[in-house]
Amino acid sequence: MSKKWLAAGLLPWAVFAQNSSDSTDITVYNRVKQPKATVLAPVEVITKAEIERRQPKSVVELLSALPGIQFGTQTGGLGHQTSLFTRGTESDHTLVLINGRPIAQSVSGSVDWSQFPVSGIQRVEYIRGPRAAIYGANAIGGVINLVTTSDADEVAVSATAGSHDYYDGNLSANQWLGEDTHLQLAGGYRETRGYDIRPAEMQPDRDGFEQFNGQLGLTHNIDDNWTADASLMGWNNKSEFDFTNAFDFGTSANESERQTYQTDGALSYSDEQLYVRFDAGYGETELRSWRDTMGKSTAANISTAITRLGGLGQFQYSQNGYLLSGVDWQQERLLSKSRTSFGQTFAASNRDNTGVYASIFHTWSPVSVELTGRVDDNEQFGTHGTWQSAVSLALPYAHKSTLSYGTAYRAPSFNDLYFPGFSNPDLKPEESENWELGVSGDYDLFGWELNLYRNEIDNLIIFDGGVVNSSRNTDTLIKGAEFVVKAETGLVHHKVVLEYTDAQDRNNNDEQLLRRAKRKFSWTGDVDVANTNLFVQTLYVGERPDVGNVMLPSYTIWNIGARYPLTQQLTLNSKINNLFDKHYQVVNSYDAPDMELYIGADYRF
Repeated sequence: MSKKWLAAGLLPWAVFAQNSSDSTDITVYNRVKQPKATVLAPVEVITKAEIERRQPKSVVELLSALPGIQFGTQTGGLGHQTSLFTRGTESDHTLVLINGRPIAQSVSGSVDWSQFPVSGIQRVEYIRGPRAAIYGANAIGGVINLVTTSDADEVAVSATAGSHDYYDGNLSANQWLGEDTHLQLAGGYRETRGYDIRPAEMQPDRDGFEQFNGQLGLTHNIDDNWTADASLMGWNNKSEFDFTNAFDFGTSANESERQTYQTDGALSYSDEQLYVRFDAGYGETELRSWRDTMGKSTAANISTAITRLGGLGQFQYSQNGYLLSGVDWQQERLLSKSRTSFGQTFAASNRDNTGVYASIFHTWSPVSVELTGRVDDNEQFGTHGTWQSAVSLALPYAHKSTLSYGTAYRAPSFNDLYFPGFSNPDLKPEESENWELGVSGDYDLFGWELNLYRNEIDNLIIFDGGVVNSSRNTDTLIKGAEFVVKAETGLVHHKVVLEYTDAQDRNNNDEQLLRRAKRKFSWTGDVDVANTNLFVQTLYVGERPDVGNVMLPSYTIWNIGARYPLTQQLTLNSKINNLFDKHYQVVNSYDAPDMELYIGADYRF
């Protein structure tokens, strides 16, 4: 992005420049870089420095305290199935990007957050609310962009050991090869013997996890205007878990292996007014599950491939606005080697989707307006239109108010439609309408934001727990409020998040949707003392309903951590999760981890 374009984008928002975070460029809003202050939606950015402070061992740890996020399905510790709910929506309603491009997903259409390697993440961009008008399907609750690229010029190694026989090792190299070419290479390994995640099932064993991951990226500036980049990343995960109950017939799986890889490339052009990019990507994910006593050769295999092509252009027609338009094409395929247990075949046809979108942004200080529209042609479910509008008003004394409306659409996944014994071929696409009002204030040492939203989702796909056609459509209404405060008090930086989420199943007496807590609270405190970085974090999650008419109790956990630079290159770190050894369950009958201690070090050349 040119300096002229960045300055022009920031000009109408100079009133908010008191907080340096407002000048941060993000890509998650409209697929292109723009100053955070010009985004007409609530957005959070986790920087590399914050990630280093938190010392997360999983993406779950990294994201759990963010506003709007609940990990409603977490069947144990590291490496066990974990799903994310954004603002009460389903696990497949949050679009997940890697470096601005959709991640290779499983047949369910959602991301298993326990499987994604956390070691390579340099930054996180997270936007709440629907963005289907710009991204298409799955962006009903929000969008999360995991950034693994970096412009750094360094080599780093790290190692950590901890509870449950955990250890990991990571190597990363970011090097400029001359003035115009940047190489990024990373690899890591982590393993834990785990603990017994379902002790009530009388299967006294430890359920472990093992992962290899790697990444290779190359960026080359062809000249002053043209840039090409390409990347390849992948990970291989092995997980152990307990089968459904101790009295089955010896056929339920208790081990699995997931292999995922993704390759992407892009060619882009930019000058003072125009930005154009062409993208291509391909990804595969394969999940094999088997019973240890029967051997890996009996594994059920589900393999999905996704191919993507796209292009977009952004034209800054004046210092006060821009036009953006683009087209993307995606093909989902269930690979021929897919099959399920007991000899049943998981059969599904290839499915193409073509989307065309356009957006306009303009500001007449103090008013800013955005309007976005998109049309998707899905080979299986026909044509659907989505659109988004937002208006923002800059108020006196560094305040801002934003009102937005957006629609979203999602076609049923292959899992919803075809998985033997649990699918329903008559499912309808999900459609949503979302209203949101946001008010914020941003001062020198203190900032806050309040967001109120109302999201109606028609034909929400839920699972009833039966054995034949057990998925069905229902209608839901989700109403919520988020209050976020960031403040500096002496040496301590505070972040407080208060949330209320009322997610009603309108076809079931307005009962709360499963595994959604109505109340959530988090506080994070960061302090630098005697050259040491310290952090303390508490997370409260309220009671929530689960399968079988069970109401899980609320829980509160505390995490603490410290980092100390022993030399200019060598840094020591330590962390304790669940400091007070709280016993709790995120999912009924699955124990969450008890107190965990980790000690590690990283060295930068």
